[in-house]
This record gives sequence, structure tokens and C-alpha cells, in this order.
Amino acid sequence: MSARAGAGGLALAFPLARAVAIIALGVAAQGCSSRPHVDERLLASLGLAQGYQHQADELEELGDRGGALARVRRVLEIPFPRNAPEREDVRLDAYGRIAELHLASGDDRAAEQSVARGLSERTRTSYFEARLYAVRGKIHQTRARRLRVSGNAEAARTESHLALDAFERSIRINEQVLGLRRSGARKDGG
Repeated sequence: MSARAGAGGLALAFPLARAVAIIALGVAAQGCSSRPHVDERLLASLGLAQGYQHQADELEELGDRGGALARVRRVLEIPFPRNAPEREDVRLDAYGRIAELHLASGDDRAAEQSVARGLSERTRTSYFEARLYAVRGKIHQTRARRLRVSGNAEAARTESHLALDAFERSIRINEQVLGLRRSGARKDGG
């Protein structure tokens, strides 16, 4: 079963769908915002990304992680307009998905490299940056589990703390995106 299937799948597939929806709303409300006209090249770029991600979903369902990786890597080759913030969002999302696919295959080093590459490309604070830190947390969490099973409790504890730190960083970034203050962050979501 793929990492994007089921209830968790909605959360992982949401970023790209959100980006497409935002662009569509921007096109519909061209005169209502200060954002410049969204051109068809941007929409086509988003459509390519969505198509590759859907293909990756299906390949993953078929048990072909290598094929899924190849499709998600195609997202990184899409010629987005350079000044479009969606370009960064889609690329960071792809790096996160590549890392998750590597992690599912047991290659935590390649997963960490993908996260690091994505983080090196970020230019602004966003949900997609936070997502990469959450994936980094999953990498450390996976290492901690493996170390516990092998009987290395001290190294497992270190990895658990690294996981907690990465998850905390993700949380702080999302709080920043939401404009929540750390000491006064509201729990009711409103």
C-alpha cells in the first residue's frame, strides 16, 4: 500500500492539490488581487507535477518504488516560471516525497539527502519547509526504532531526540506560517 493511500494519503496529496486550487482561484479572481496574471505556462507546469505525482501513486500501489521515484524526480525537471512561488512549493513537496520513498525502501541516507537538498532550495518560510522537517523527523524516528530493535538503547535515544527536535521545528514553522505566537498559540485553531 502506498504512503499516499488511505487517510494519510489525503494529507500527503493535499499540498499539490492545494497549489493547483490556489492558482485556479487566482485566475478566477485576477482583478481582485495584486497578484499578476497567472499564465497558462504556470498552470501547465502544475498540471505536469500533478500528473507525475498521480503516476507515482499508482506505481507505488503496484509495488514499483523505483518507478515511483523516477516519476517524482520528473517533477524536479519541470520548467516552472522562476518567480512563481508555486515552483518552490512543488519542488519542496517533491523532495519530501522522494525522501519518503527512499525511507520506505530502507535507504535513510538517501532520504536525508533529499530532505537536505530541498531545505537548501527554500527561500521562504512555508508549510512545505515544515513538511521537510517533519520528514526529517520520520527519518530519525525510523533510525531510533531500528536501533532499539538491535539493542543499542543509547543511540536509539539520541535518534529519538533528533526526531523530536525535527518535529518541533516543523511545528514552529507551521505556527509561524499561521502567525501564532509560541507562548500564546491558540489550541482551538481559530
